[in-house]
Amino acid sequence: MGWIVATLGVALAACGSADERGFGEPGVGGLSGLDGDATDGADTDGASPDGGSMDDSSMGTGARFDLGPDDGPAPGDGDECAAVSDQTELVPAAADIIFVVDNSGSMEFEAGEIQARMNDFSSQIIASGIDVHVVLISSYPYLGNGICIAPPLGGGGCPLLDSNPPLFTHVNQPVDSHNAWELLLLTHPLWRGTLRPDSNKHLVVVTDDTSNMGWAAFDTLFTALDPSDADYRHHSVVCHSDCQSAAGIGSDYIMLSNQTGAVAADLCDQDFQSVFDVLTTEVIDVSQLSCEFEIPPPPDGQEFVADEVNVEFDDGMGGTLSIGRVDSPAQCANVADGWYYDDPANPSTIQVCPQTCDELQGYDEGSVRIQFGCASIPAG
Repeated sequence: MGWIVATLGVALAACGSADERGFGEPGVGGLSGLDGDATDGADTDGASPDGGSMDDSSMGTGARFDLGPDDGPAPGDGDECAAVSDQTELVPAAADIIFVVDNSGSMEFEAGEIQARMNDFSSQIIASGIDVHVVLISSYPYLGNGICIAPPLGGGGCPLLDSNPPLFTHVNQPVDSHNAWELLLLTHPLWRGTLRPDSNKHLVVVTDDTSNMGWAAFDTLFTALDPSDADYRHHSVVCHSDCQSAAGIGSDYIMLSNQTGAVAADLCDQDFQSVFDVLTTEVIDVSQLSCEFEIPPPPDGQEFVADEVNVEFDDGMGGTLSIGRVDSPAQCANVADGWYYDDPANPSTIQVCPQTCDELQGYDEGSVRIQFGCASIPAG
């Protein structure tokens, strides 16, 4: 899963042996401040135990404890130390999308619709906060029913030129009725550099005909090109029946869309607005929040010590979760919540255990505090 880190600021905090904190329901009660009981220690006048305020307007069905720049020591064995924390946002993982569009003589309407709607499609994805790269494998309009994309996705220069890397890359390759998959594989060297190893991959084939290649053969060959693409989703806009628009039924394309849990839209409907609406929703929904964080440089006066780093999650509603450290991904299964280094000998990123990542995904406003200067708390 990919990561993008935005540094928000540095705050002093006190740390010690953290208490065991649990999650509430996302969007309802937030994270529990003290063992799941949101009312423990709260005064009836709405003041928090340490003198901070409790904002009733943001409490939902349960209180959420305020987090100030200095929250005091965490409950534990009494040992305290001064820590400096760097806060990072959770943001959606990147998305790389490859369109392969049939340029044959029967595709005039479909090519025109894709050309007309591609900018709205990409703009909606970008507006959601996702870092997107789009690749189009298709001829330009001077050769068959080709396509040229105008700004802002395209770089200008239509009808002969529109690439705008890394946001948009046009591979000028005519696509015939039956060879969309073969040409996607053949042109791999031309578009591979625009894809990111940690992105969500989406393939979109648009054709009114059948495929020369079976879906299982394509899947094997495509995943062999790069192991990081193994979890790709294959979307298809093809004919599901022998309708007036069909030169052939795209059975293999439909099958691979079903196998990868992706969109299988019916070109017979000739409703490309609905097609792009569904594709937009799918791309946004699967681009979940990243659970891998670059280790920021320690603040002035601090030295990075691998055994003096702690991780705390803030749900954005006043609740927090202290996440303990495990030594390797294999140990994640033995703890409730945890994090580990990508390389214990030379760490560059902090990675959250899968079960903890699943919990964090429910909090769109969440952020992570990476704390320096206190002995790492082991996961329990």
